[in-house]
Amino acid sequence: MKKILLLIVFIVSLFATDCNKKLFSLHIVNPVNLKFILSDLVNECKLNIVFKDKHAKKMINQNLEFINIENVTVKDLLNIIFEQADLFYEMKNNTLYISYNKTQTFKIDFIPNSITGKTNINSDSYNSSDDDDDDNDDNDDNDDSKSGENSITSEYKFDFWDNLKSNIVQILQNTSTNFKNPIIDKNSGLITVTGDRNQLEEIKKYINKLNSRLHKEVFIDVKIYSVTLSASHKTGIDWSQLSIQLDRRNVPLRGTYIGGAQSVFSDATFNISGLLNFLAQNGNVNTVSNPKLVALNNQKAMISVGKKIYYKYASDISTNDNGNVATKYTIGSKFVGVLLDITPQISDNGEIILSINPKISEFISPSESENSNRDRPPNTKENTMMSVVRIKNNNTLVLGGLILDDSELKINGVPVLKEIPLIKYLFSSREKISTKKELVFVITPHIINLDNKRALRDYGYKKLPSLEDLNVK
Repeated sequence: MKKILLLIVFIVSLFATDCNKKLFSLHIVNPVNLKFILSDLVNECKLNIVFKDKHAKKMINQNLEFINIENVTVKDLLNIIFEQADLFYEMKNNTLYISYNKTQTFKIDFIPNSITGKTNINSDSYNSSDDDDDDNDDNDDNDDSKSGENSITSEYKFDFWDNLKSNIVQILQNTSTNFKNPIIDKNSGLITVTGDRNQLEEIKKYINKLNSRLHKEVFIDVKIYSVTLSASHKTGIDWSQLSIQLDRRNVPLRGTYIGGAQSVFSDATFNISGLLNFLAQNGNVNTVSNPKLVALNNQKAMISVGKKIYYKYASDISTNDNGNVATKYTIGSKFVGVLLDITPQISDNGEIILSINPKISEFISPSESENSNRDRPPNTKENTMMSVVRIKNNNTLVLGGLILDDSELKINGVPVLKEIPLIKYLFSSREKISTKKELVFVITPHIINLDNKRALRDYGYKKLPSLEDLNVK
């Protein structure tokens, strides 16, 4: 016996025959077969029904219940019915197309890139290199040979799009045992997914959440100082005294964290003048660099201050039929200086997690910097630090502890004569001057709110001088 279905039609216009101009009411308490509901709707609106897949045709035999709507359009009526039935529909003219699966395309604006690298830790040194850092690739083999038996080497690879595809597949699997692999176009940033209603809804939530996090930006103000340590501070800066220097009352600063060579200050308690005064008590202070950059959330920003050292080496030696030796030379390069890569991650509560990796390289011998005819990479020594810090927006991180020995070869003597081979040693003297320097990084991240318009001066930029200010005519 057919179950009782109450379907009341209110006609807005006396002569209206189009269902788009009608209002519908549907009240279901006891389970009613979806097929019966569609049958009444087809008769009322003179519709045709086309099933786009076999599973949808089976699904119309399911029962619906607990629907109570009053005076709604046919579109709202169909939305409620098919949402409860976990089916898709599309209305074209007087034909209703019903499907169980649907193909939907999502867009993510992201540069197609990947990060690969290797981390090597041993008892003597720590070396870290990324494949996208060409300056360090030349000595990878040498680094491995120095690792020794007490070393730990780990390689890592991260491809955003491969990781995204893996996550989408996992979501589809968790939602339904029946799923199709997504199609991802890295160059256009398009993700095409075919699935049922629940699957597409979960993918939509994930993509929306990913886009909201991916497109957040962080403005990073970095100041790098070099402190030539005085005789009384040869072991490095005493960072435990920094809070006392910034607050003469010797009261712990509000919002301040002191952790040895790593200190975090709130924007209300930190001032750069107090820091410079503190550093000046430890030695001569010089500004190395003051870059300002913008990075997307979870994307690496890199700063380099130094120079590339080029060298030429024989990469291929061969002998032709005439017995002549032919040598092929290749130009290589190595970076010597300061490298700093920062990866910001914005948490849901507005705090910023900074992954900071400073790396300092210098020549082992002063003569290395003067040699212009290099046939091999210069011998350098490196200091590396890795730090992950969670700080609040607009707070300042002071990072120190990287100490290097700066050696300089000073040649004194009689002009011209000190340059002549053999006899130059009779008319000149050489002095090797060694000094210790500690690099200090002052990092202040700012979350950029695109809805809140701010001027460049709000992020630390100053007005450029005019021609009149520079006295240029």
